Amino acid sequence: MDIALPPDPPFRAITDLIREHARARPAQPALLAGDARLSYAELDALMDRVAASLQRDGLKPGDAIATCAHTSPRYAAVFLGALRAGAVVAPLAPSVTATSFASMLSDAQARWLFVDGAANDLLPAADDTLCRIALDTKTPGLPFEQWLAPHPLHSSHVGAGTIRAHH
Repeated sequence: MDIALPPDPPFRAITDLIREHARARPAQPALLAGDARLSYAELDALMDRVAASLQRDGLKPGDAIATCAHTSPRYAAVFLGALRAGAVVAPLAPSVTATSFASMLSDAQARWLFVDGAANDLLPAADDTLCRIALDTKTPGLPFEQWLAPHPLHSSHVGAGTIRAHH
């Protein structure tokens, strides 16, 4: 006897699911880490700002960013915002050697590197042509808040990694 299995649900991008959740339950906590907390609405808006900032800086779908940082709500928002913009994210472990770090950065062909204090010992191995964005106040690089687009966008995902603002 053949048993028909129900069809798999259609593939959904995590960034779209977060946006839908933000609309349905905006105040519900999305990310918690220590004292840091982001609601779904805050996470969705921060993801838009990250995506818009990357696009402002010339990111095209398929371009790479690299991250080397401790897990945090800000790290998650960068990771997810980059996905929303169509980027490929190369998460690099802060526990690697400087030689491995330099090699992985080169292999990733990233133009942006998001770091915090976890990567301080590795930064001398990083290519000086990378745009280095510091996720904390103790790490050399362009401060995240200074790099970030100035306002949360009221935007929608249009496809192919494009963010379009609604006026």
